[in-house]
Amino acid sequence: MHKPTLLTIYVYSPEAATSNWRSASTRAETGNVNPIGNEATIHNLQIWIYESESKAFVGYLSTEEVTSLNMSDGATYQLPVSDDFASRKPSVNVYVLANVKPANCGDGVGTLNEGTIHETLMDGAKIVGHFGLELEDLVMSVPDQGLPMAGKLTVQPVVGDAPALRVGTMSQVSTVPLTRAVSKLRFVFANTTGQPAVNITGITMNAEMIPDEEYLFKTPASMTYNATEAQLLLSPIEKVASKDDPTEYIYFDQEAQEYENLINGAGLTVHGPIYLRESDKQLAGTITYQIGEGPEQTADFQMKQAGDFLRNHTWIVYAYYAGSDRLQVQSLYVKEWVNKEEVNHNIYNW
Repeated sequence: MHKPTLLTIYVYSPEAATSNWRSASTRAETGNVNPIGNEATIHNLQIWIYESESKAFVGYLSTEEVTSLNMSDGATYQLPVSDDFASRKPSVNVYVLANVKPANCGDGVGTLNEGTIHETLMDGAKIVGHFGLELEDLVMSVPDQGLPMAGKLTVQPVVGDAPALRVGTMSQVSTVPLTRAVSKLRFVFANTTGQPAVNITGITMNAEMIPDEEYLFKTPASMTYNATEAQLLLSPIEKVASKDDPTEYIYFDQEAQEYENLINGAGLTVHGPIYLRESDKQLAGTITYQIGEGPEQTADFQMKQAGDFLRNHTWIVYAYYAGSDRLQVQSLYVKEWVNKEEVNHNIYNW
């Protein structure tokens, strides 16, 4: 009986929720940040392999056997390949999706399967209609299907002899790193004890900030963005939490996890997280607020630079009232919501 040739690939999950968090802690400009709750959970996996030069189909795997990915850094998967491929062993491109389902990425991804050609995968692997700015549909908790993740490797050698091949070299199997395809935004508020009540009456994102769709594997020739400003607050936030000294919660060069712990454990008023498609723009918007019985006022917020909200990034906007009749706004940009190990993540939308 002819034994099929299997091609082995290793999928690495720096987002994996481990029991000791050491593999799940996330690297940032300011240090390492842990995922929260089930942000790191993987429910299912799809793998496509194509020949690098011709883009001919090599193999496909769809599986829910992801326990190893959720319990450790990674897992090995094997895909059956043809005898012709096994004899030629051309270099390959590998594409991996995790948690990418119609319910959290749009109907188009439901057609991606073992019959998908390379061009169709490049065009069809995208997020549409989800993780956007539509107020009634803001994603403020991890969907049942999980947060979508993607990873790819291109022009990878194939080594070994039938019936056992692998992507990589004789000394090391190639590793596909998974990265969350969305980023998250949080607004944190504080008042000063003894000051009039602070109410947040609106939070808006400026127009032309978040793309209407996000491709998971390719760089689009052009994109469209939200045409008008978008409201991020469904109902007013009344009586922002008071602290004796709200300036204690301004970011002052702490390690990122230290600052996250400070914010999370302070009993401040938090709006979010809001999970959004990645953006190459310098995100900006406006907070509308009221001090006591006074008139509504506005305070602007803005990222440091364009590109700070690429996929798998997190951004905190901290606004506090210290009695100066104006809300003070501070932004903390935490880059790379990923594992602290150095892994190539050049699969972004831009």
